[in-house]
Amino acid sequence: MSKERKSRRSCQAFLMGLFVLLLSTPKTIAQEERFQKFGVNLTPWAESQVRFWKKIFTEHPGSDLVIHDSVNLAHVYGVAKTPEGARKMEIEVRAGLLEIAALGPEPIAPEKLTPSLMKLYATLDANEDPRAYRFAATPKRIRLQVGLRDRIESAFLLSKPYLRRMREIFKEEGVREELVLLPFVESAFDSEARSKVGAIGIWQFMPKTAMKELRVTPSIDERHDPLKSTRAAARFLRKNHDALQSWALSVMAYHHGAGLVQKAIRKVGSRDPVEIIQTFKDPSFKFASRNYLFEFLAMCDVAESRGPLFRPDSDVGLPQFITVSFQTKTKVKDILQRYRLNEEEIRILNPHFRDPIWKSENPIPAHYPVRLAGITLEEFRRLEYPHP
Repeated sequence: MSKERKSRRSCQAFLMGLFVLLLSTPKTIAQEERFQKFGVNLTPWAESQVRFWKKIFTEHPGSDLVIHDSVNLAHVYGVAKTPEGARKMEIEVRAGLLEIAALGPEPIAPEKLTPSLMKLYATLDANEDPRAYRFAATPKRIRLQVGLRDRIESAFLLSKPYLRRMREIFKEEGVREELVLLPFVESAFDSEARSKVGAIGIWQFMPKTAMKELRVTPSIDERHDPLKSTRAAARFLRKNHDALQSWALSVMAYHHGAGLVQKAIRKVGSRDPVEIIQTFKDPSFKFASRNYLFEFLAMCDVAESRGPLFRPDSDVGLPQFITVSFQTKTKVKDILQRYRLNEEEIRILNPHFRDPIWKSENPIPAHYPVRLAGITLEEFRRLEYPHP
């Protein structure tokens, strides 16, 4: 190898070392310290995963289609604006990666690369091993992620009426308050969210799991109630923590079950969540499972930057309400008429009541709590229990 080429490689190695050093500056250390309360020590690789999701949450609107490597999210190839543009970019990226790989088996010589190939070379951290480019071009390695900034902005607005009480519920149940951020990852805080497999509500409970703590019927489905479902989620997370002794592992288990996390711990021989994510191989441990914890940590960063907007002092947005119950089965239309209440407000306060209730096809069960707005507790008692 010529002295000139050795010098050039030494320079490249120095620059790459400097780049890694910059990733390890006090900002990274501060993030590590902050995430240690969950049991997470960020490596430079893990920090790059968190940084990717933070950008998806705050910089890329839903019109952005981000093309990236599915293993190392720091490797972003570009952003398209249409599905057709994304498909074209994906084809071009794969062809370019294979073209670079074909320059091997010798180490990649940057001077042989065209400007477009040089861009790919830089995206993969100027890796001189041609095999890295062949691996990056394999099926499922090139992935498309839709921007989520719009959904997260909407989620902040939807969450404001509930977050203060949700944090109190988590504190009451012995769960770290920061974990109330999980609905931003699960459902963008949409109480009507429904997954393809039947998970419902902001916490995306499946019926079998929900029925351990919540009422789930065609008339009343408490998975839709942000406050009732939050109590159930807190207990579920507490149970995970009791089994796994780590909030980070508890978060991972919320997505894919404590059984899979325990299996990962046994196979990897470590309880370090970052090491598990990076090394555990299992057919069911796919992209969503590997990234769930990083998405949560990114939301912690986003929430921290929002400050008071994210942590309101009062339940802004919810009408003032009382919680009452009736001694006998009661239809909602009779409640609205008797107390001259606004149906829209009552719907907002009772999102777990489903169509059979609102159409007065089925009554509200006796002694079931109902939230009412537009009436004080004294007025309710006076009308419900008039003096002789």
